[in-house]
Amino acid sequence: METNEHAKHTPKTRTQFHSILAHLSKQGADREEWAVLVLGGTKDDVDTLQKLGFKNISLTNLASAMDPAPAKNTNGIRHLAVDAEDMGLPDNSYDLVFAHEVLHHCRSPHRAVCEMLRVSRRHIIFLEPNDSAFMRALVRMGFSFPYEITAVVAHGCTSAGLRDSAVPNYVYRWNENEVFKTVSSFMAEHKFTVRAYPYWDFNVDERGLKRRKHTKLHLLTSTIGARNFLALLRLSQGVLNRLPLMRKQGNKFFCQVEKGSQLKPWLVFDRSEIVFNRDYS
Repeated sequence: METNEHAKHTPKTRTQFHSILAHLSKQGADREEWAVLVLGGTKDDVDTLQKLGFKNISLTNLASAMDPAPAKNTNGIRHLAVDAEDMGLPDNSYDLVFAHEVLHHCRSPHRAVCEMLRVSRRHIIFLEPNDSAFMRALVRMGFSFPYEITAVVAHGCTSAGLRDSAVPNYVYRWNENEVFKTVSSFMAEHKFTVRAYPYWDFNVDERGLKRRKHTKLHLLTSTIGARNFLALLRLSQGVLNRLPLMRKQGNKFFCQVEKGSQLKPWLVFDRSEIVFNRDYS
């Protein structure tokens, strides 16, 4: 399951995303050898990962969107027909599993995250909408809409919604605690680390503003003008991202989960089986 809505964003609108990914990628000194799986990937995703030193990259999409074959190679990049919610791939088969604004198009974003964890042997990284008090307030006041209608409209009202259909998907928002609970439930045996980076990124243009007729943003743009409103957003973004407390209230949520090999202290290996550590009782 995937969407190509983020493929329309120019690299300049993804500065924060690129800088955070670059920072996290430094932790993998041998990243040239890493096998990377990109869910719903685009050329922008490939270019970004290659610039950071990743070379062994596989892109996925639903079988219905693959053309012409379910598995092929293009310029050294492998293409696979994979459903993010049911990948059908072996456990621990990729060093890194990466998803850029894909999970909220799934029927179960949590199931997709669990599939990412299962298939990864080192890390998962994803970018999604951020769940913060400020963003929830914007939705309640009508300045942000809980369903992603604009993406479907931008694709001729035929795709880019729920599981890349014409049905607008609910915008599922994440925060660090939500990720921690999901990973704790799925990886109950092993230790892990969650690194969360909320931030502001107003990657919208005048055309995108016009599509947001179902929000109250048109009241602002009709008063001060779309260009002035966008200029104000760009200025606000720079200021807000420099203030830690305000940055956490941002609209974007970048997250990395590192899988650990150590068992929880109440568990031990008995031959090849994980059992409860009786000394812990």
